[in-house]
Amino acid sequence: MSLVFRDAFWQIFGRVVSALAGFLVVKLLTPYLWPLRYWDYSTVLKYFAIWSALADFWIYVVALNALWKIKDKTEQLKQYHKFLWFRFFMIFLVYTTAFVVAWLIPSYVNNPFVAHWLIIWMLFSAVFMAAWIVQIPLQLYWQMKHVSIALILARIVQIVLLFGVIFWLFPNVDFSHFSLIALVAFLAVLFTVLASGLTQFLYVLFVWNKFLKFKLDFDWEFIKENLKSNWKYWLSYFLSSFHTLIVLIFLSIMFPTSEWYNYVGIWAVALALIEILLIVPSAFGNSIIHKISSYENLQKLDSLGYYLTFILWFGFVVLLNFILFKTQIINFIAGEKYLTKPGMIGSDFILPFLAVVLFLSFIKQVFNYVLVSFDRQNKLLKVNLIWVIIWVLVWLWFIPKYNLIWWIITQVVLEICFVVGALLIAWKWNILPKLNFKEIWKLILINTGLILGLYWIFVKFGIYQIMQSKILFILIALLVNTIYLAFSYKFIKKLMWKI
Repeated sequence: MSLVFRDAFWQIFGRVVSALAGFLVVKLLTPYLWPLRYWDYSTVLKYFAIWSALADFWIYVVALNALWKIKDKTEQLKQYHKFLWFRFFMIFLVYTTAFVVAWLIPSYVNNPFVAHWLIIWMLFSAVFMAAWIVQIPLQLYWQMKHVSIALILARIVQIVLLFGVIFWLFPNVDFSHFSLIALVAFLAVLFTVLASGLTQFLYVLFVWNKFLKFKLDFDWEFIKENLKSNWKYWLSYFLSSFHTLIVLIFLSIMFPTSEWYNYVGIWAVALALIEILLIVPSAFGNSIIHKISSYENLQKLDSLGYYLTFILWFGFVVLLNFILFKTQIINFIAGEKYLTKPGMIGSDFILPFLAVVLFLSFIKQVFNYVLVSFDRQNKLLKVNLIWVIIWVLVWLWFIPKYNLIWWIITQVVLEICFVVGALLIAWKWNILPKLNFKEIWKLILINTGLILGLYWIFVKFGIYQIMQSKILFILIALLVNTIYLAFSYKFIKKLMWKI
């Protein structure tokens, strides 16, 4: 097995295990916190997520792409230390600003569950961003298995601590109103998140020092040059994820938990499941970006074509599951409290629509890596900026005036615009990834037939009714996905060796 394939496997394996653990975290928290406090949990997590996108500046991918091209190890190390300082500089600048801005938002200040523990969220997000840049030498030296170990250890620590908080320290807490015990229990939940981030950072740093010594090399000219050369792509990349990250911020201001709006928290479960899976394209992209940086253009397009095909296939797997099992997934993960009922739209209703958003976002993320590979990343700014401005204006007008369902409609439309814009830019610069359309259409026809066949069977024999049993749901879901994977195995195996 080649170094490239082995390294990619470890990176993807770690992400998959982390994602599965993420589903378990959601399953533990949703019935424990109930919609109101889970809404607080999601709100502040997403608040700092949007600031982390600002602090990221796409430094990881830019640094990886640049460092791989440097053959002299001494110069490579010198440049990496400058990138390391760049990341820490951005972390300090952006998170300080984020903390100050949070105290200017009334719905945060008036909510003790948010205001009292903002510093915990800030520290977790900052530590996570630091761990991300520290892992670059592990990827350069083909040691991504340690990054996967760090991710898995972080999730294990979080889950073990969550079990302790929920079933031992603070069982049966009533989070529907403010109390000291509820506030402390909520703090304990937040501490499990911070502990997971610290575990990941410390493990990566420990292993990292076996290859390179930790060193910050402040170079203001280096920072200015990177800000100058990459600000357009940084902003366009930020805007491409802005509409996903800003949703809960807007909603938390419009429908604050301090005024007892809990139905947005019911929707937050579906969004959490989608966001867990958003890491898949980046896990693949990060595993191949340094490999293909030295390729000739035609070879790059071939490799990126296989990458895009695999992501399309995986996105279709997710879409299939979220359409067929939407109610069962939400019921299994979060419970009946988060399901649709008379007069209330639940997470099960919006999950298929968000799955479409996720599928389109997968394609968009692939084209982010395509543009970086050909140094065309700055071309996205105009497209993304125009569509985000239009989206914000429409969103802020329709949601308060009509209904929350316009959140979903505008999300889908905007993702379509992003994908079309990226495709047009790639087409203009003649860097469209090469796709084997014959194989793709064959896969689509087989899978579409499979979906329609399964749907007919489920309706005909009343399988949807018996899937109210969580055990039966798991068994049937495993059977469906096993059939799906069996049909796709040869195709995907071939793709994995060619990416």
